[in-house]
Amino acid sequence: MNKISHVLRTLEKRSDYEQKNYSKIHHDERMLAITKDTGIFYNVLLKIHKPKKILEIGTSTGYSTLWFADAMTGKNSKIITIEKNPKKIKIARNNFHKAGVSDMIEIKQGIARDVLIQLSKFKKSNSRERFDFIFIDADKEEYPFYFDICLPLLKKGGIIAADNIIFPKRFKKYMKKYLNHINRIPHIESITVSIGNGQEISFKKK
Repeated sequence: MNKISHVLRTLEKRSDYEQKNYSKIHHDERMLAITKDTGIFYNVLLKIHKPKKILEIGTSTGYSTLWFADAMTGKNSKIITIEKNPKKIKIARNNFHKAGVSDMIEIKQGIARDVLIQLSKFKKSNSRERFDFIFIDADKEEYPFYFDICLPLLKKGGIIAADNIIFPKRFKKYMKKYLNHINRIPHIESITVSIGNGQEISFKKK
């Protein structure tokens, strides 16, 4: 049995439980993960795209991270993922260990905005260290900032993807602002995909 698949199935059971008992679970203890069909979508996309370096904004318990890790190959493959909640980091780290992918994943603890500012200081000056794929799934009101600071960190031909573009409806005003923002950027091609909670796939032209 594939170790990653086993951990993913365990997390999916947890996600199903949370959906049925949503009001009983404290916000800081919820997975708040992408849906299974979203995970499959990105897994297939990344197998085609063949990224070597991925940046994820919003680890939670590592569900999406594992879908990404499963699609990557090669000794130099690496995922940097950002999470502020120490409890979730502990759970994610344990999930990565169980899945056998700890060596390829680096968790950076802190507020995403602060971590990205620090990360950008190094990455901008080193083109070899730029990312092939960046996934945004954190504070919705910060999406435009995340996109702007991540764009210089993305290789030409790379992808920035964002979750929750369509659902939940309470994020609608933030997502509208995000879409209006990225649609004004000339060297970006972007499309909304109605999988899961809605994905925005933005391609940086070569």
